[in-house]
Amino acid sequence: MANWCSNRVEFIGEHSQMEQLASLFQAMAKKEKKDRCGQLPECAEISDTGYFFEIGWENGILYYLTKWSPNRREVMRIAIRYGVGFIHSYNEPGNMVFGETQYLNGVCTDIDLDPDDFAQYEYDEDNDTYRFENRNYEGPEDILQTLLERKKAAHKQHDLNPTDNDQSATF
Repeated sequence: MANWCSNRVEFIGEHSQMEQLASLFQAMAKKEKKDRCGQLPECAEISDTGYFFEIGWENGILYYLTKWSPNRREVMRIAIRYGVGFIHSYNEPGNMVFGETQYLNGVCTDIDLDPDDFAQYEYDEDNDTYRFENRNYEGPEDILQTLLERKKAAHKQHDLNPTDNDQSATF
């Protein structure tokens, strides 16, 4: 059985592009309910991964699940096909997956947490809380978001002061 990765994609574009995307995802959601299986848009490559499940569309924001990890390639294909940008947030903490992909003005950036980031907090079974920087949290979400924001800020600072060791993320 798959671990489910939660995905949230905010598309950025003109009103007409948003209408086209709304039609696409509403049709995919309807077909998913009818067929009772994950969906891929026409522009996606058929593969074992990348399917959209429990698809929801609300005010230009797409909510859905994927198996194990985000389907960044499929989201990129959709963005290119419809000429839009996006901010794609994804998480599946059980597999240490938490991050954000942005595609804005033709530039793609992907920043995600790695195992060292996840090792910065611990779960206290006795109190059913998470411990991070001498504070208790009810769940890991706020901790993970804090760590991601720090990583994004460091990445932005790095972009302002690039080095010869610069590497681009690929997916």
